[in-house]
Amino acid sequence: MNLVFEQNKRRSTIDNNVLAIPPQRVLLSATVHSEQDETSRDRIRRLFHSPLGVYVSHASRDRNELRLELDVAAEDIGFTLRTLQKVLPEAVIVEIRPRVFERRQH
Repeated sequence: MNLVFEQNKRRSTIDNNVLAIPPQRVLLSATVHSEQDETSRDRIRRLFHSPLGVYVSHASRDRNELRLELDVAAEDIGFTLRTLQKVLPEAVIVEIRPRVFERRQH
């Protein structure tokens, strides 16, 4: 009887807390302000040759600002932030948001 009660208790907790499940992937947006010179190009090369290079899903430059978007597993976010700080200490984190997969209509 206790086993059934515990299972029902767990099931209702799960049903009531659907939003408590952390996302599997997150998008981390960051910017780096720098001049367009050889030093700036070296920073970008350093980023892509670091362990973070595989996470970069988008990179664009707008005048003196490099915009980055990294697609990261939720459990890797701590590693990503520490590594980004080491590789590009001048980077500013703009946003961390859950990655939402849109369902395609066939």
